[in-house]
Amino acid sequence: MMTHVSFWIASGGINVGLTTRMYFGDEAAANADDPVLNIIEQPERRQTLIAARTGRDGQTLYTFDIFLGGERETVFFDV
Repeated sequence: MMTHVSFWIASGGINVGLTTRMYFGDEAAANADDPVLNIIEQPERRQTLIAARTGRDGQTLYTFDIFLGGERETVFFDV
């Protein structure tokens, strides 16, 4: 079982690297027990780290969008 994937994002317009995680939407029990995910106080903000599971042609797909700002801004960690 994989509980999350870590990302470090760098860009020419960003002076520092941004760190975030992607959790899997079909691993509710693991997500509920994850100490890092649970330090985020607002449940709606936790949702920015959950990848939606879908399927196509018999394959499992996860969709995870990273937003650098705005209403759906992804949670980033200060590491």
